[in-house]
Amino acid sequence: MNLFSLQWKETFRAPQWEAKLSIKIIMALVMIYFLGAFVFGASMAYPILYEKVLDREPVEVYNGVLLYIFFFELVLRFFLQQLPVTNIQALILLPFKKRKIINHVLLRSIFSGFNTNPLIIYLPFAISMYRADYLGSQVVAWWFALVLVTLCLNFLIYIVNKNNVYFVLLLAVIVGTIALDVYTQIDLGHITGALFDAVVAQPQKAGLFIFPLLLSYALVFYFLKRGFYMDAGLSKKKAAVRTGDYSFLNFLGEDAMFLKNDLRMIIRNVRPRQIVLMSFLFLFYGLIFFTQDIYRNQDFVMVFAGLFVTGGFSLTFGNYVPAWDSSYYKLLMTQNISYKKYLLSKWNLMVFVTAISTVLSLPYLYFGWEVMGIILAGSFFNMGLNTWTTLFGGLLNKTPMKLNVKAKAFENTQSFSLNQFLLIIPKMVLPVFLYWFPAKFLGPTAGYFSLAGAGILGIIFKHQIANRITALYLKQKHETIEAFNK
Repeated sequence: MNLFSLQWKETFRAPQWEAKLSIKIIMALVMIYFLGAFVFGASMAYPILYEKVLDREPVEVYNGVLLYIFFFELVLRFFLQQLPVTNIQALILLPFKKRKIINHVLLRSIFSGFNTNPLIIYLPFAISMYRADYLGSQVVAWWFALVLVTLCLNFLIYIVNKNNVYFVLLLAVIVGTIALDVYTQIDLGHITGALFDAVVAQPQKAGLFIFPLLLSYALVFYFLKRGFYMDAGLSKKKAAVRTGDYSFLNFLGEDAMFLKNDLRMIIRNVRPRQIVLMSFLFLFYGLIFFTQDIYRNQDFVMVFAGLFVTGGFSLTFGNYVPAWDSSYYKLLMTQNISYKKYLLSKWNLMVFVTAISTVLSLPYLYFGWEVMGIILAGSFFNMGLNTWTTLFGGLLNKTPMKLNVKAKAFENTQSFSLNQFLLIIPKMVLPVFLYWFPAKFLGPTAGYFSLAGAGILGIIFKHQIANRITALYLKQKHETIEAFNK
């Protein structure tokens, strides 16, 4: 029996497949828009490089940054691309050979949306090369080599995704490569670019990239085959429960109980750890804008960057309250606990992580007090107002959370609504206005104090705000319980 036909039947026999199909169609239309933007940007890369870089060929410049494009793609794949373990567990009980099932899974992964990079990013540039009088054989060979590299990344990410040690190793390689490029004369990006320059010069060398593809396929095949047993690699791992000693939080009184539970949840489960890691990566968001003079005079860009540097955790974690506790939400609601204290514990956690992010952002002083001022002002705004806004957004999200499953691209689109979209106004538009209006008439310092002052007011009146949000949560408590049971 054809495994692809089984996959097709599974799709259309799944519960609520019509609703899921509608959501996918809508998201596909959104993706088409963004893909069009990417294609347009890629098509403009060659003429822009031709005008701006006079001492080198545009292809050489483009090849020189390919290594960093590969790194960025690997990080995105780690967070959003995932091996379909559930399907494997169903197929392994049927009379199929392991080799056939693994080959089916790996071949099916080729159709992942991440593998459209050669069409979206590289093909428009290749067309520009052809128009610039490069031979057709040169263009095809260069593009073919990039297709093979993309497929290599598609297979290797399974190994990285299965073990956090490999992801830490990947981050170490990325950081090490950047450090070598900045502080030494060793430029690995230039070496990688030279390989693709050689392909352009001698198109037959593109065939050499077939060997890394075959090697990566073989490595992933045997890596998966080694753990391809219901009672081993595919079973849920059982580990000793780590209770953790959080007695240092006892000074918080009754609030300590909730905070301890949140810390245990983050330490023990994959999904919250993923949120923490993503919030750490937000710290580097400022490097995109603070290093470019073109953005330094654009107030709205500076405010956005300042908010994102310290607000990664608060802007994401709060949107999933109380979904984090969906697996035992009914039990939680039967206990003699204060819902206000429950929400304040989430608020305290977000404020605490934002404060840590602010300390870790101190190296941005290198770019001047103006940059550090917008980061500090954004930090206060995140602690005082954005925390409450995200908690309110969590009220609108009634989708159960799978704590031990990594997030996939557009996984929670069924919980998206117009109300959540409108929350962008207090999260992003309001802080821009709070900074821009005073800064326009009184100077940047007034903008800093205005933005930070709004956040401080949110901290001062936290109990009054908590009372209003608690009333909304209690009003929808039974509706939330019913949604989490589905």
